[in-house]
Amino acid sequence: MKNTLTIIFILLSFINLKAQTFQGVIKDIETGEPISQITIVSADQTFFVTSNDKGEVVLPEAVLNKKVFINDYEYVYSEKTFTTAQPFVWELTPNSETLEEIVIYEDPVKTLDEIITNSIKSFSNNIKLEAYYRENYFENNQTASFAEGIVDFYINHNLKDVQMFAKESRIKDFTQTDDIVKTIGAKPQEIVEGSMRFKTLREIIKDKKKYEFYVTAKQVGDKTIHTCYFGPTEKSKKRFLLKGYFVFDETKKLILETNYAFDPEKKKHNKPINIVLAKMDILDVDFSAKYIATERLYYPSYAKMTFDLIANSKVAKLNNVRVNNQAYFYVLKTEKTTQNPAESDVYNAGNLYSRGTIYKTEFWKDPQIINLAE
Repeated sequence: MKNTLTIIFILLSFINLKAQTFQGVIKDIETGEPISQITIVSADQTFFVTSNDKGEVVLPEAVLNKKVFINDYEYVYSEKTFTTAQPFVWELTPNSETLEEIVIYEDPVKTLDEIITNSIKSFSNNIKLEAYYRENYFENNQTASFAEGIVDFYINHNLKDVQMFAKESRIKDFTQTDDIVKTIGAKPQEIVEGSMRFKTLREIIKDKKKYEFYVTAKQVGDKTIHTCYFGPTEKSKKRFLLKGYFVFDETKKLILETNYAFDPEKKKHNKPINIVLAKMDILDVDFSAKYIATERLYYPSYAKMTFDLIANSKVAKLNNVRVNNQAYFYVLKTEKTTQNPAESDVYNAGNLYSRGTIYKTEFWKDPQIINLAE
């Protein structure tokens, strides 16, 4: 009898879990391809969810019979009201686009610096961002280990000293991997700050000796979207030169998307760097982020950093060890707050691998989290 009741309870729990959410995919109506990193927002802007790399999203039943919308610069504005918790396909129509035209500014560095400065000032502050955060360690282009968790990032009024409270975390290993190798990389707070301070972009547009850039504009639907493309000058032979772009709304002076990595043609100039008790040969770095920009909110909805290097350290007993790590986060919800976590609760130990497996709930089984795990 006891076993029967247990089975019934498990089945009811599963049914209840399934009933609480429903899944869909966002697609391009012209190509039929899924669209990643597209955000669905509720009409009152209290709820939002961002699609994963497969264009998939998971919505709670709480949004039923309420208007939700997608307002992405690449697609025609679209809204829906779901009345039943059924799987769905949300097709978006690409905005009609004019050809990109070169924009000539009287003082381009000043103009772009103003865009960056205003973006930083416009970020929603005194806010708590609840995020799904994940770190992947790769071997032979396959995931050898990962750490994942639910964390809160507290963003104060000047975006400095982002504080992190790690609520849940777990580690899963598929192969035997040195713990030191997995923990080489940026802290979660640094990736969040990096997506909000634009330090790299600012340095690039001001460094005329190493970089050159140009800005284009195109009409996308009823909006004019600007893109700044940048890369190393032909003569530059410095190491770790980047190539990429950032998209911005010139009217609102807000950055909407960033993407950059090592310039493939300039990697030959990269040389190993010596840090305390170690030597690193950085092979590649890749960073991308996308931003929510509504009347009420502006902050990164998603960011990802990947780096690939070879590490040597006598102290750590690393001899030409390949380190290929990736970290990314999706913001799950936001909350206005002027409070910070207690000092004893602030997580400063490094990345999630350093925290280990500590959780109260099996958060990775949440339909939305499953959806975001790559």
